[in-house]
Order: sequence, then structure tokens, then C-alpha cells
Amino acid sequence: MNDFLNVLMSLQLPFALIPVLTFTSLPSVMNDFANGLFWKIAGGLLILLICSINMYFVVAYVMSLNHMALYIGAGILSVIYLSFVAYLVSL
Repeated sequence: MNDFLNVLMSLQLPFALIPVLTFTSLPSVMNDFANGLFWKIAGGLLILLICSINMYFVVAYVMSLNHMALYIGAGILSVIYLSFVAYLVSL
């Protein structure tokens, strides 16, 4: 159960990181304190690295379950999840 909760929390992390980077980069929200170009790029690369590491651990966890239906379900959910994260990034 602990491993499942860790996987679940790692999947939820981009839904916190991406809006924080987005809102802190908007001059209309942050005025003079908005992120500059360097911090936008650095933050984006850091989020990409964290999400990549988390996806690796999710794949490793699902592979350790050794059940074909779970592989297929995880594959479908991964495509939906990555599509939604890409949608968040494109906003």
C-alpha cells in the first residue's frame, strides 16, 4: 500500500508544479516579481526532470506487479495523463 501511495503522490506532483511556474511567470499576476526567461527555462527543465523520474518509478512499480491487464490499463492511463500534462504546459 505504501508503494501505491508513493506512486499516486508522484503522479500528482506535476499538477502542483506546473501551475506554480505558470502563475509566477505571469506579469499580470506577479507584477515586478514575475519570473524572468532564465527562471522559466530552468523551472521548466526541473519540472521535466522531476516528471521523468516519477514516470520511471511508476513504470517500475507497474512492471513489478506482473499482470497483463495492469500493463494495458497503466499504458492507457499514462497516455491520458501525459496528454493532460501537455495540455497544462501549453496553457
